[in-house]
Amino acid sequence: MQKNIIRKSRRIETIDIAKAITIFCVILGHTTGNLDTPMFRRVLYAFHMPLFFLLAGLSIKPKGVHGFQGWSKFLYKNILALMVPYLVWGLVYAPFSYPNMGALFYGSWEALTGMETLTSLWYLPCFFVSRIIVQIVVNIAGSAKAKSVPFWCGMAALPLLAAGLLLPHSENGVVWCADIALVASGFILFGIAFRKSYLIMAQQKTLWLILSFVGSLLLFCVGTVFRGDGLELSLMCKSDYGNQLWFLYNSVFGSLTVLAVSMLLSRLSRESARPFRIGAVTYIGQQTMGIYLLHKPFLQQIILPVLSGIFPGEFPFLAAAFIGSILAMLFSIVMCYVIGKFIPQLLGRFPRNEWAKDRA
Repeated sequence: MQKNIIRKSRRIETIDIAKAITIFCVILGHTTGNLDTPMFRRVLYAFHMPLFFLLAGLSIKPKGVHGFQGWSKFLYKNILALMVPYLVWGLVYAPFSYPNMGALFYGSWEALTGMETLTSLWYLPCFFVSRIIVQIVVNIAGSAKAKSVPFWCGMAALPLLAAGLLLPHSENGVVWCADIALVASGFILFGIAFRKSYLIMAQQKTLWLILSFVGSLLLFCVGTVFRGDGLELSLMCKSDYGNQLWFLYNSVFGSLTVLAVSMLLSRLSRESARPFRIGAVTYIGQQTMGIYLLHKPFLQQIILPVLSGIFPGEFPFLAAAFIGSILAMLFSIVMCYVIGKFIPQLLGRFPRNEWAKDRA
């Protein structure tokens, strides 16, 4: 019991809040078709997937992995957490066939689209490959006796981002989204590099956090809303970033906006004139894997058709999208609780394994 208490206390509340906001952005973005480009979807896709990877970096304390045993444990841990759910849910959402298995093992967004499974699953093999790349960078920085491993992680992020953005993307994608994983690795490494600064900023006064939010939001709007029709739909899943400089700009300031909101909410929940509980939001942030895996079919095949039948055609689509997203999130949270209680392995949780004792 004591170990469980210690493990839970290691979580960073503001990161869980940011994850909760980000997963809601993902759900809201899935209220339209893959290639639809309403303004709200273009704004969301300008930053939400890079933010997911950045948050992963902010959660990591870099440490080296050495020797056969160390790498075996590292790979085993990440295979269980990422690739097992990927393979299981890939077959849950699509019928078994040998062509489908080939597409599933190929692991690109295009391959998953062809087998008509949950295309959002591309994120898991991409994250798996990016974790390996990030660990290699951390090992190199540690072996070079670098005084500041996070600093060199930030420096290594730049060529990785450049390579991922410039590499050509084939019609069928790249195995396990390896080209996209280079971009993802860059964002994770930036998260590692700025982790200490983020934790320091989270302790700043409320007024400073408000100013940070307003400034970040304004700069983000400059790159998105204020550009109007010039804003392209960025689809990281298929390595389609639109204007690459705007993609990086929006990724930075969109992420900073959400991080500022999360820090502000955390501070206000504890120190405002009327403190309030933030536990429900942090719980959502702790369930992002399950919500990511579960929400889309329920949202697109049940909730949205029902809402379109209930409300007249004049009802604003964005309002229906918000209602549908909230309902899909509630459904997913309930399912996460049930699955986590009886079959946690489906969500990448293997509590009886030794590696799980070290998870933050």
